[in-house]
Amino acid sequence: MAISAVSTLALYCSRCGKIELHNVSRFAINNSRRQLVCSCGQIQGAIACAGRRQYLLDIPCVVCETNHLIFLDSKLFRQPRASKIYCNQANLELGFVGSPEAIAETIAKHNQAVASLASEMDEQTGGQGIENSQVLLEILNKIHDIAEQGGVYCCCGSTDIAADVLGDAIELSCSQCDGRLVIPARDEHDLAQLSAMGIIELAPLRRTNRK
Repeated sequence: MAISAVSTLALYCSRCGKIELHNVSRFAINNSRRQLVCSCGQIQGAIACAGRRQYLLDIPCVVCETNHLIFLDSKLFRQPRASKIYCNQANLELGFVGSPEAIAETIAKHNQAVASLASEMDEQTGGQGIENSQVLLEILNKIHDIAEQGGVYCCCGSTDIAADVLGDAIELSCSQCDGRLVIPARDEHDLAQLSAMGIIELAPLRRTNRK
């Protein structure tokens, strides 16, 4: 029986915003530190052996503006499903680790979701489309993650919040009152700002009393 020693690290690039694949041999990194570089030239981090069954991933984080040291158990390299790599401080997704097949399946689903969102926006904008569909999707996912932890609510106390996708933003609205909040979704900077937020609170629209 042949056992593959090759695994894949898929990391989001802070410069170009794409997912870069790094094929890593578990045998090759046992005795050396390997630098991980995106095809655009951006250094994404480095990986090295940290013991018999662990590897150390040194990866920069655009939100924390520092480097995270993440220990990866060797079991992650053998699992049939890709495991996500997070910045625990901001709950920001940094990439995936797993077999080449698992990573390929994960990225295919990601690309399908981006294409679906772009197609939907293309219909809504009369064929103009939207250039930042990947960032928009990641921001939608981040809002969903915060909501799952009970962090999206209106100041009226309601957690029944709807999300509408605009051209370069996402508008959240409360179903109980006039509470609204527009979250910019133009680029990686907007994603980084949202990722640094632990809660999202809507406020009612101000009304002007006319005499």
